[in-house]
Amino acid sequence: MRESIETNLAEIRKYLKKRKKITSKFNNASIMEEFKEWSQDPIPKTESIWTLPDLTSNERLKNFCRSIKKEVK
Repeated sequence: MRESIETNLAEIRKYLKKRKKITSKFNNASIMEEFKEWSQDPIPKTESIWTLPDLTSNERLKNFCRSIKKEVK
């Protein structure tokens, strides 16, 4: 899991680097503030990584809710 997250973070960092070149200084500050938690290099090995499940299909949503014992209304 950590390997795929590191790959995704590398993509986010590449995007931010490109984005910073084409936006104003004011917008750069906003973007960097928004993404500051993902722009840190590297993620400490002791830090827990939380991910959200993909709940875009009804079956996955129902299965997730069943696993946490919650009714879907």
